[in-house]
Amino acid sequence: MSRIYRYVPWSIVQDSATYPEYRADCVTGADEDCGEMIRAGGPDWVEEWMRRHTQDTGHRDYRRTVTDYALLEPPDELRGRLVTSNEDLA
Repeated sequence: MSRIYRYVPWSIVQDSATYPEYRADCVTGADEDCGEMIRAGGPDWVEEWMRRHTQDTGHRDYRRTVTDYALLEPPDELRGRLVTSNEDLA
């Protein structure tokens, strides 16, 4: 039995059904991190928290993280078809 493997140029796109998650952790501290953090649905809220935390504490070092969900989309000519590694696409 032989198999034919073909390259399928999938596109990676952000899942529009979900929102990215933004987070900021204060990593300021002489011996250990501050430990304060904020997780929110949007970048504006996280940035405002960082500004307020700096104003209240003088801390200026943060680690920001953005997490989103991605989908792999097949090319238009394969949309709606089951694409497996051994399917003959010719």
